[in-house]
This record gives sequence, C-alpha cells and structure tokens, in this order.
Amino acid sequence: MGGRIIRLQIALVVALALILGRLAQLQLVQGGTFRRLAEQNRLRIVPEAGPRGVIYDRKGRILAATQTVFRVALVPQDIRDLPTALAHVSLIVQRPVPALTKAYKKERSLAFLPATIVSRVPKDIALRLEEERWRLPGVLVQAETARAYPQGPLAAHVLGYVGLPSPEEYERLKRDGVRFDDLIGRTGLERRLDDILRGRAGGELVEVDHRARQVRTIGERPSEAGHDATLTLDAGLQSLVEASLGAQPGAVVVVDPDTGDILAMVSRPGYNPEAFALLDNELVTGYLTDAAAPLMNRATTGAYAPGSTAKLVTAITALEQKVITPSTTITCPGYMKIGDRTIHCWNRDGHGALDLRGALLRSCNVYFMQIGRWLGPARLRAGFAQAGFGRKTGWPLEEQPGHIPQRRLTEGEVAMMAIGQTELLVTPLQQALFAASLANGGWLHQPRIVREDGRHPPIGHRIGFSRAALDGVRPGMRAVVEDPDGTGHRAATGAITIAAKTGTAQSHIKDHPHGWILGYCPVDHPKAAFAIVVEHGGSGGDLPAEIARALCEYIAAPETL
Repeated sequence: MGGRIIRLQIALVVALALILGRLAQLQLVQGGTFRRLAEQNRLRIVPEAGPRGVIYDRKGRILAATQTVFRVALVPQDIRDLPTALAHVSLIVQRPVPALTKAYKKERSLAFLPATIVSRVPKDIALRLEEERWRLPGVLVQAETARAYPQGPLAAHVLGYVGLPSPEEYERLKRDGVRFDDLIGRTGLERRLDDILRGRAGGELVEVDHRARQVRTIGERPSEAGHDATLTLDAGLQSLVEASLGAQPGAVVVVDPDTGDILAMVSRPGYNPEAFALLDNELVTGYLTDAAAPLMNRATTGAYAPGSTAKLVTAITALEQKVITPSTTITCPGYMKIGDRTIHCWNRDGHGALDLRGALLRSCNVYFMQIGRWLGPARLRAGFAQAGFGRKTGWPLEEQPGHIPQRRLTEGEVAMMAIGQTELLVTPLQQALFAASLANGGWLHQPRIVREDGRHPPIGHRIGFSRAALDGVRPGMRAVVEDPDGTGHRAATGAITIAAKTGTAQSHIKDHPHGWILGYCPVDHPKAAFAIVVEHGGSGGDLPAEIARALCEYIAAPETL
C-alpha cells in the first residue's frame, strides 16, 4: 500500500514538473513568438495601390495616365441581410443576382475586407448607389485608379499594355509591395519601364476582433505614384500616320536622322490597350485569337522582302566598290538572260539606255540586276550588312534581325537579291534607320524611344560607305518624287522637298505584293527619315507614297496640322 502511494506521489511530481517546464517554455522561450503571432492576428493591412507614372510624348501630350474607376463591394461584417442587399444592387447595376452572389463568394476573405462584386461601374451608377447607401449597410462604392490611354489606340504597339502578374512574377515582385491583383507592365514600354512607372503601394493598418471584424484604424501610409516618362514620339505625327494608313495592314517608322529618335511608329492592325487595363476579357480574347495578329508590332518584328528599295544599297555598294559611276549607262531591253533563264523587267517593253539617276527614277530591274552580277554575292552581302540589315538595331523592345542569305547563290539568285527579292528580309525599322543614314551623311544610329536630356548623345556608327557613294544616289532619289515619270511622284508636294525610293515586294499571296517607300525630307536639311510598307497594297508609288507626302507635309508645318 505504502509503495503504491509513493509511486503515485512520484508520478504527480513528474507531471507537475512537465507542466511547469512546458509553461516555462511557452512563457520564457516562445513567449515573444506567440506575442508576435497574436499581434498579427489582431492587426491587418488594408492595401492601397500606388498609381502608375504618366507617359508623355515629346511635346508633353499625355499618352498613358491613370483614370478613376468605380467598383461595388460588400463588407461582410456590415451586411445585415445579404439576399436583400444583392437584390437591391442588382436592380441598380443591371446584373443578375446569381452573378453577384458568385462574385461575392469568390472574393470574400476576411470579414472587414471589401469583397468586390462589380469591378467597373459608370460614374452615374456609382452616384446612385451612394445615394442608396443609407438603406444598404455593408454596400461600398470605391473609387480607384486604373491605367488609362487618353489617345485611345494611338501608339499602342509602342506603349504596350498592363495586366495581372503571373504566379512566378508575383513571387518575385511581392517583395517590392506588388499585390497579386495589381496591374504590371506586360508588353511594350509599360513592361520595359515597369520599375520606373510602377507606384509604391500604401494602405491602412487596422485592428480587428476575434471574428476578424474591424475595430479601429491604427495608422496609415499614403501610396506613392510612379515616376513619369517622356517619349520621343510626336503624338500629332503619330495620329496623322495612323489615320493615313487606316485599316490597311502594314507599318510606318519615322525617325529623326540626327539623333535616331523615333518620331512615329505605326503598326496595323492595331488594338486598344485600355481593354487590358480594364480587364475586358471579351476584347482581350478577341485580340489574342485574331488571325490578323493585331498585337504584333510589324514595325520591328515584321520581316519583309524589301523589293526595289534594295536597289539603293546595290547602287551605293557598286559606287563604293568602283564597279559603276553615276554616269554608267546600261541598256534595258525589258529582260535579262542568265544561262537558260529569262528574267523580265517590270516594264517588259524595256527602258532603253539609263544612267544611275534614270535607273532609280524608273526603278529599272535590268540595270540593278546587272550591277548586282558585277558585284557578286560576297560584296553584295557585305553591302547589305553595312546598311544595317541582317542584325538587330538596338531597339529596346522586341525586334527581328531580318535575314541576309548566306547560302551559296546561283547567278540568277544574286541578280534577284540585287533588286530585293529572294530570301533577303528587312524590318521597317531597319529601313527607316538606313534612310536616316542617307539623310545624315552616313551615320547609322541606334533608335531611341525614351527622350533623354542633352547630356546623352546619340549612339551610332559610320555606315561604312563614303560620302561620295551616298551622294551618288541622291539625284535619283529626288527624281523619284519630283519627276512626273518617277515611281514615287504621288508623294510630290509643294510644301516640302522629298527624296525617296519605292519598292514592290513579292508576298505569299500571288498578285498581291507589298508596297514600300523609304526616304527623307526636306532634301537639303532633313528633319525626318521614313520607311513605309503596306501589306498586299500593290505598288509603293500608291498608298505608301501618299502617306509619305502627308507625313512630310506635317514635318514642314506641324503646328498647322
């Protein structure tokens, strides 16, 4: 009996020791941790996103900013009668109750956090709901900022669009205060400049009770807007070019020949970036599935055969290599025989005897095929490479390098490459920068789209052709526009002098070639160089020439247009 009592006493002492040890561990060792956890359970952060910075054009016109939008939410802790509240909201916002109920269940989290049931409502609907709030406890109308594009689709391919972060991006960005439902830059400059444009989130620190209901506000940190950015684009010129191209697929690039600044960059078809900012799933899905690829920037990622615009490079290379002089005369009978193959000039009646000016003026195939044969594949390839083709330009966003064929070419293929056919591919941006090098005396600049201060000189290098070789094609380029027989005469205008070269490039659709024109204006003191391609638009002397005329008239007097 006594032994049993002793064993019981020992067990009680051990149990008491274990309890006291556990209490000591909880209070002394882990007390700080548990206090922090309790504090975290008591305190919550109600976040507030920081608005993105504004994007301006070179003259201070707003291209991207923020707008105030309204959303409708329910605060769970304040709702007295959920079915009644949903029914009342449904009548005002014209949304079915089941859809609102589904949204509420999906968005509800903590009792004090608003659960969004309608993400975007017009201002008049928001005001009406505010007037009804006295009878709708728990219904909240919140004003918030969203990305806005005051010019609509203008320069969409340059600006890009915003969207929700992917799970992988969120894991990386949450350290910078980005929430899973914040919009970040997805494409274009919105993505490239996201670190600069993105604002800093703020919010309120609130105290909640054991049922997660808000008790009081402890403190707050105001959100901060992101930094602004100014682009080299001229919104007036951009708008004019977009209107001139219309719905016709193609691309236009206009560049300042002295700096490489992009004055306009247009790609068609286009899209409205605000659809992504407002999470318009129907429009976004349409853009993503459209076979015409409206999200593709054809100005930098569209690779086209240059057609007869390549004759400028062929001529300059031949002049540089002393293969021809500007007065070299070649007779065009309307065709050229190479082995057992006959290649026709576009004018099958022939152009007769032509010097370089006349060959450029009339875009004679036979003339340039002949000098291409004289040059041979190696020197011709080198000439295209010196002109900036076959490699990326340094554009800060997505671009294609184009293609200069490196395989062994037949004599006929060399002749065709000399006039811009076969496998030779260029982008409109490359063409515009090459045109700029003709205008500025031989400097091939890296393109710039974000405007820098005067302390940042242009980045570029000499194109590799002598001034004499470049000067050799200038009379012909001017005649292309000014001479009534010139292939680009539709670009002629009394407002400004224009030097240009047109081109017609084969496409995958028979009898529907791409039309090109590249050049610069005004001739004596160039302020703009341009490249224009119209897909399946026929000759470069048609719509492309008309667009060139319109943009050069703007360059002559921008304040009047």
